[in-house]
Amino acid sequence: MPPELREVPTEIRTARLVLRRPQPGDGAHLHAAIHTSLPELKPWAPWAQKPLDAEGYEVSLRHAASRFLVRQELRYLIFDASQQTLMGSTGFHALDWSVPKAEIGYWIATPHAGQGYVTEAVEALTEFGFDTLGFRRIEIRCDPLNERSHTIARRLNYQLDGHLVNNVVAADDPSCLRDTLIFSRVR
Repeated sequence: MPPELREVPTEIRTARLVLRRPQPGDGAHLHAAIHTSLPELKPWAPWAQKPLDAEGYEVSLRHAASRFLVRQELRYLIFDASQQTLMGSTGFHALDWSVPKAEIGYWIATPHAGQGYVTEAVEALTEFGFDTLGFRRIEIRCDPLNERSHTIARRLNYQLDGHLVNNVVAADDPSCLRDTLIFSRVR
């Protein structure tokens, strides 16, 4: 079956969260969440180096919704259970439907950090990937210096597959090379 014809739910619920595909009007909420979190995001996220205005995020999210529709990327925004507060973003990137496998990326707005929301979201996404989408491999990649990120991978029983040395340019310093940890779970 072509990936574009796969049924993929647009919403995943957990005890405290709703993970939802981007919708028109989400750009202003994303803008606010990112701008309150820039100091914490900039060391790790290339996209945080030149933050957009609300309209720019609206355009970005509409492109993400388009990629979701054709199953090139499955991005979900993280909301509280009432869907009143956009708390962050997660999703499946680097999809390879022939294996099938994907990489999970994630970030959380600073006011919501340290409360287990990312762990809850990534755990739900992992089970969703295996049980609903039929993935055989899911990866999490992060900088070894981003302790919060690799702690989530370890907490959710992702295994460390490798440590790539000097393989990426630092998000916040183009003159510096950084390493990447690759974690995975397989089924």
